[in-house]
Amino acid sequence: MPRTDFLTFTHAGEPWVDQSWLFDVALALVVNLGGWSAAGTVCGLTIAAVYWGLGRGLSRAGVSPLAVLVVGLLAAGMGATHFLIRPHLVTLAFVMLTLQICRAQHERGGYRVFLVPVLMIPWANIHGGFLAGPVIVLTSVAGHAASGPWDQKRRGQAGRFAVAGALCLVTALINPYGFELYRHVGRLLVSSGVTELIEEYQPIPFGKPDARAVELVLLALIALPTVSSGRLSRYDLAHVILWMHLSLASVRHAPLFALAVAPGLGRLLDGLPGFRPAPRDQLDQEVISFWPGIAAVGLGLAVAFKVTLVGMDPGHWPIAALPTLNRAPTEFRLFHEQDWGGYIEAECRPQRATFIDDRFELFGKEGVLQYIRALEGGPDWDDLRDRESIRLAWVRPDRGLARRLGSDPEWKVRHRDSISVLFERVTPAIKSNSVARSESDSLLAK
Repeated sequence: MPRTDFLTFTHAGEPWVDQSWLFDVALALVVNLGGWSAAGTVCGLTIAAVYWGLGRGLSRAGVSPLAVLVVGLLAAGMGATHFLIRPHLVTLAFVMLTLQICRAQHERGGYRVFLVPVLMIPWANIHGGFLAGPVIVLTSVAGHAASGPWDQKRRGQAGRFAVAGALCLVTALINPYGFELYRHVGRLLVSSGVTELIEEYQPIPFGKPDARAVELVLLALIALPTVSSGRLSRYDLAHVILWMHLSLASVRHAPLFALAVAPGLGRLLDGLPGFRPAPRDQLDQEVISFWPGIAAVGLGLAVAFKVTLVGMDPGHWPIAALPTLNRAPTEFRLFHEQDWGGYIEAECRPQRATFIDDRFELFGKEGVLQYIRALEGGPDWDDLRDRESIRLAWVRPDRGLARRLGSDPEWKVRHRDSISVLFERVTPAIKSNSVARSESDSLLAK
């Protein structure tokens, strides 16, 4: 299990926690088995399963088919920013399951909420979003407590929620790093400062197309209570307020807010004319459709027969330059675009250490800022070039650094296209002792 960085030459050997190690292993197995088409297919089916589970839960709760359709489309629109081959998809699925388990506990009692601490064991080894689990369970304490008279039965149920929430924090420690996982996530979110530099940690960009679904949901929560006979329950309100607050502060939480708001939004919609909740005698009737299964089997067969469904886009990734880079000696240290770090680590043959990748918590806020300034070709580039003995630079053609190196006789272009330009430093970075001694003598004579 990796405990220090082994992928970069700038931070090699420094402490590192791979908070998604189990997802990494699973992804490697899938890609080795069926390529990126298999990975894309598995992730596509996971996305389908998440929103199928959401719709099925709403239907069983008595929400009308029309409201399920509207809520499902809005939830998928808010979640689309995470429709990527990343461990965020597992957090989407686990959040949906946790919300439904807690709702069943709230409505029917029992001990089913203690399934969530068990769920935390794989979740804590797949993605840092596992902290959403105890947050949902502990929010359910407030929602359940506020939903009726504070009698013995309600106190007992609230106590079960509280105990389950505490157990979630304990079972998450069943991971290769133990409590160090909590320290790692805490440093990333609180003390590192790097979240200020990551787009998905920024507030929702209202006014842009990506935020339209969120805007519609927020407007609906404001407008519908004045015209609808439906109401948000106090239990739903607790979850809506919490996840609305988190998503307004960080756009990465918007997909989770969509799952939390879905039941209440469905009931508000059913209170409008034209929306009719499903009759009680129809709630337990299941209509089985074979089409989803047929579609899934068809995708599986396509992957098995090596049909390309997913691949690297040559209009986005610097694929054409990779053979030239592979011919350069691996001891030539490479400066490159940050979002090409993982591509280099995965695709270069022989393997090549990188300057930076998307693990911002490893590089620190100041290190990332200096890197960004170096991309523009300013004085920070000179500092990084000499300190790290950079011999290769691989950047986008419109970067300030590309323009600077293009006019520098010490650097020669080894590859250029519309996506990237690869430079090699042909003048030795360190002058020979005789030349340095000669120049020193000359300066002393003057």
